[in-house]
Amino acid sequence: MKKPITNYSHKITAEKKWFDLNLREIWNYRDLLWLFVKRDVTTFYKQTILGPLWFLLQPLITTIVFSFIFNKIAKIPTDQTPPFLFYMSGIIAWNYFSDCLMSTSNTFTSNAYIFSKVYFPRLIIPFSQIISNLVKMFVQLSLFFCLLIYYQVYEDQVFFIYRNIILLPIIIIQMGLLGVAIGMIVSSLTTKYRDLRFLVSFSVQLLMYATPVAYPLSAVPEKYKIFVLYNPMTSIIVSFRNSLLGKENLDPIFFYYSFLSISLLFLVGLIFFNRVEKTFIDTV
Repeated sequence: MKKPITNYSHKITAEKKWFDLNLREIWNYRDLLWLFVKRDVTTFYKQTILGPLWFLLQPLITTIVFSFIFNKIAKIPTDQTPPFLFYMSGIIAWNYFSDCLMSTSNTFTSNAYIFSKVYFPRLIIPFSQIISNLVKMFVQLSLFFCLLIYYQVYEDQVFFIYRNIILLPIIIIQMGLLGVAIGMIVSSLTTKYRDLRFLVSFSVQLLMYATPVAYPLSAVPEKYKIFVLYNPMTSIIVSFRNSLLGKENLDPIFFYYSFLSISLLFLVGLIFFNRVEKTFIDTV
């Protein structure tokens, strides 16, 4: 009796463990990952008048508005930092986090037509959002560094401290992972509850005001400061601003708290994502 032929390279099954990341499979599909990154970057400014300039105009216009409202009208101090640099650094960091969250939160609903036709590791989509939004962030950081050089050369103000910049890659990774972690949880829930995406958009806007983006941590009243500090994005924003400007300081314990919170949320996001991945096509 002949043995059955088992000449195959991939085995696709519906049964998955609660935590089955399978990094090797994602690595095998790395070419597809870069194709999704290219798609996301090009479609952002496709059929627009200004094209890639929108990457720069968005933080620039928001910074001007924040400087006028929060600094000129509300008279909120910026801890002896030029308001333009203070607000732009916070806006760039917050934009990266919120972009990762919002784009990942629509993973299943916006890519259902692809998922229903061909197999590939679904985690490719959230990971591609981290990289594609990173391209946008680097473009905005280039504008920030140009302004930083201007203040140091023409205004004779020194902010940049080289030893602080070492932490910048770690902080950026934390931003991306936190945004994608929350986005994966939301994306898993929106397969059944579509109206959640409206709540998320509203919640992200409110969360920004609970994070020291438009104000320094020192401006928060003591009785409310503990609530702001337990927001994982607070230590990220403060650390990001400190790595660029060297002004704000934060107790290291809150940085470690943020790291643990992000790790836990990312783990929960992976579990939710992997469980919904095999059945979402029946509910979307």
